[in-house]
Amino acid sequence: MKVIVCSEIVNTVDEVQIIPYGYHKTSKGDFLCDDQSAAEVIKDFRKRQNDMVIDYEHQTLTGSEAPAAGWIKTLTYRGTNGIWAKVEWTDKAKVYINSKEYRYLSPVFLKDTADNRVVKLINAALTNQPAIDGMVPLINKEDAAVLKDKQTEVKQMRRVYEALGLKDGANEDDALKEVMALTTSVTAAAAYKDILKDIGLRPETSVSEVKATVLAMKQSHDTVETLKKEVMTLKETLFKQEAETVVVAAMTQGKIMPSQKLWALEYAAKDPEGFKLFVAKSPEVVPLRDITGQAAKDDVTAIEKTQRTVNKQLGISDELWIKRGSATPSSK
Repeated sequence: MKVIVCSEIVNTVDEVQIIPYGYHKTSKGDFLCDDQSAAEVIKDFRKRQNDMVIDYEHQTLTGSEAPAAGWIKTLTYRGTNGIWAKVEWTDKAKVYINSKEYRYLSPVFLKDTADNRVVKLINAALTNQPAIDGMVPLINKEDAAVLKDKQTEVKQMRRVYEALGLKDGANEDDALKEVMALTTSVTAAAAYKDILKDIGLRPETSVSEVKATVLAMKQSHDTVETLKKEVMTLKETLFKQEAETVVVAAMTQGKIMPSQKLWALEYAAKDPEGFKLFVAKSPEVVPLRDITGQAAKDDVTAIEKTQRTVNKQLGISDELWIKRGSATPSSK
């Protein structure tokens, strides 16, 4: 039995958390342990001549028999892991701890009522129902090694969080989001290099030069678009002029009635060749025979008056009529 006890005694961890870091709400009241608080607690502890006791279930406070479970030799501050104590355990306490009959430490301390900061550690006790939820449990050395590995992993992750620019309290999901964002950024950077190559710029080209190049290309593109619009406008103008010419010719041939002029202009503008075929195959719908000057002399004046009337309705000038080889209009 003693051999087993000795084996268990050897395995007992001697460094334990005595006050956790941060602001805590407990059944005995709220308290805060931060850098300032830890400095005051440790400063006060170092003034002591006697070792600080760890008893069982706070028996020292009740006035009953209070055998020691251990003695606090030193205090150290571990930042966000809180204040830790190096403890010299009694053999009996080691058995309790290694057999997991006692699991937690419960500190007794004084706090400043103004801001709830812990300022003085009084003692501590072994207990299974600590008022503080979240204390690091008392464990043997094998479990301590596992815990140390986990703490190392936490520290490594904290460095990763800091490298990613994450604040305290970040978790793995936050880190994953940042990593995904970085992956996207890397992909975007690769695409950016490809774009620079496509527009003839070097990877080290400054942002200002890239911007100037893109703006110049945009301006060139805008110029091309403007020219395209101007060409289209010119084409439309030419189409309209050509349509006007063929429609006037058709009307002078008597193939188109004055009331059909707008329709004919639209037809000729959309399909010039189709309109020409239409005119070629259409019969005269306006009787203008003998307008070339070959009619009887007595009828010339009447024909000319009729022609002028038709020409006026069609918007045909005397000059255009003469140019096309028709009868010379009589003088007014």
